[in-house]
Amino acid sequence: MFKYKKITILIGFLFIIGIFYTTNMIVSGNHIPGTYADRPIEKDTKVVELNAPYISQQSDKAWNGCEAASLLEGFHEKGILLNTNLDNFLKQMPYSKNDNPNYGYAGSPYIENQENALQSIYPKALSNWGNLYHHVEDMTGATANDLKNQVKHGNPVVTYIVSHYNEIPEYQHYKWGSGIVNSHVVLMDGYERGYYHISDPNRGKYWVKANLFEKAYNYKRYAVAIQ
Repeated sequence: MFKYKKITILIGFLFIIGIFYTTNMIVSGNHIPGTYADRPIEKDTKVVELNAPYISQQSDKAWNGCEAASLLEGFHEKGILLNTNLDNFLKQMPYSKNDNPNYGYAGSPYIENQENALQSIYPKALSNWGNLYHHVEDMTGATANDLKNQVKHGNPVVTYIVSHYNEIPEYQHYKWGSGIVNSHVVLMDGYERGYYHISDPNRGKYWVKANLFEKAYNYKRYAVAIQ
């Protein structure tokens, strides 16, 4: 009897550990240290969360369509383009004729690894496109506090980061200049002391430690606020 009781207790303990691991360290099947599916509970802290929807870039096989997906997530949070899905939104995205992401999307979002193209659209071009539907602002150069101030006033922010937050940026030279090839774009739509809330078109919704997010963002400080 005692033997079976010990086994039951052990199984229960492992089950609890499994739940903790799943809810706190796994985001859409990807293990990213410092990210949490559930909000870390901080005592006496103010929480701001706009609860923008998650739009998967993977479901449309837009492997490098994170900019458009993040922008559309922000629009949907604002009640804009609610009847537009990612596939239709991508068809409206401007493309750069010379693969310069400052003037439109460089390359194709549907190719996983395209040679000689950064496969991105930078804030100036993204904001020019976004302003066709709703007022957005190029926040290039903004500090993390500037981003939080936007969210505080109900404005989700498209942010450019280094993938997985803790990677070292890998630069590649193109005809138009240099770009970070291991970059990613997400929507920041919430924060509390020590954490930011993210709607990531590649990994889902989660909280990330502030120091990780800010380090990944500060390499470029590229952002677009949806106002």
